Amino acid sequence: MTTSPHDYRRPMLLSAVRELITRARSERAVMEQSSPERTFYLGVEAAAEEVLHPELTSARDERWLGREAPPFRSGYLQTKSLLGAAMTSEEPPQHLPLPDSSTVRS
Repeated sequence: MTTSPHDYRRPMLLSAVRELITRARSERAVMEQSSPERTFYLGVEAAAEEVLHPELTSARDERWLGREAPPFRSGYLQTKSLLGAAMTSEEPPQHLPLPDSSTVRS
């Protein structure tokens, strides 16, 4: 059995992703149900969950993101970009920054 040079990184990355999900949920928990920022953090969580559960990506049709609210798309796309950089970096991140919802408009 051969191993990829990046195999050792996966547990560290998954830990950082789990932490990101926890922080997004914590942010959401203190927001009003109708808050655009809350919707933003739902998008953050959705993107991070795809790292933990890759089958989610293949289960969604190609237009699903376009049907989501703009704040959700913004959080999702910011997080996908962040995760893409983390997954291709030389060293695995021990911490992932929570994307900034301050640009979300109601």
